[in-house]
Amino acid sequence: MTRAHILAALCLSSAAVLAADPKAQPALAEFDGVDANRDGRISAAEHAAAAKKMFRAMDANRDGNVTAAEMDAAYSKVTGNKAEQSGMSGADKIKVVDRDGDGVLTASEHDAAAKEMFRKMDADRDGYLSREEWTAGHAALMSKAAK
Repeated sequence: MTRAHILAALCLSSAAVLAADPKAQPALAEFDGVDANRDGRISAAEHAAAAKKMFRAMDANRDGNVTAAEMDAAYSKVTGNKAEQSGMSGADKIKVVDRDGDGVLTASEHDAAAKEMFRKMDADRDGYLSREEWTAGHAALMSKAAK
């Protein structure tokens, strides 16, 4: 699995955490949940704001870091499945974007991963994600992550 594939799994499983939050309607795992100004496209700023909310949803003890246990617990809470059934443990997901190698995901590491994901999905490089880019980008990244 490449870094991009694991990055997708990390960010998209993070997005799924917010799908269970009744205050986040529509969920941040959905295009409309990220398109804050409802203009039919997602800017880099909107994507970054959603990523910050995702991080906060995973950071159960509010210490500014996400451990593998917190990531796994968030996955289980949302899907009803054990984190091991996601195909990757929280520790494996964190390892991909853990710049300092301490086994903990910081907000800045998560932010950098989200920015990389946005760049990969922005197929036409216009600085926005259309609904089509969002859908195609998530489908492609998840397909590759599953391999």
